[in-house]
Amino acid sequence: MNANAPANITPLEPIEARQNSQPIRSLQYMLNQLAIHNDILTRLAVDGIFGERTLEAVMVFQRENGLPVTGVVDLTTWDAIRNAYSHVELMYGFPPALNVLPCGTYTAVEGQECEVLRIVQAMFDSLTKVMSNFKPCPMNCCNDGETYQNIREVQRLSGLPVTGTLNRATWAYMVQLYQALVTRG
Repeated sequence: MNANAPANITPLEPIEARQNSQPIRSLQYMLNQLAIHNDILTRLAVDGIFGERTLEAVMVFQRENGLPVTGVVDLTTWDAIRNAYSHVELMYGFPPALNVLPCGTYTAVEGQECEVLRIVQAMFDSLTKVMSNFKPCPMNCCNDGETYQNIREVQRLSGLPVTGTLNRATWAYMVQLYQALVTRG
């Protein structure tokens, strides 16, 4: 059984059991996200209460997906909603975070060579097209020259200590900068 799947959710449960229910909130949230990309589905308030609008949304989802139209969120319906939601998130949601740095306290100091720097250098290549603060750097997997200076500039812009060492805090700010200026540009 799916660890995140609730037992059957029905609108017939006592009202006390339906108040502030996290599984119902999750259900409503997923159905809401699906409704953004499918006009047939009903938009919902994510309130944790399995009321008439949630019942209607479940039944419409069941009908549209060839499931028995019962209004009950059994394991089959839950899995179908979860799978549809996962597909919508994959297509339209934010991509998962790219964590290229090895665990915890990893750093790339000046002069250090590592494969991680290839991604950093590719990001700088894109950032040079939208910000004059950065200079093109060779794709040499080394924290030297322009790569080192660009890392220092990221640190300066973010208010971090300006060391030129790639660390987790510098990477986090660089990702935010890249997302703001390149991917969402």
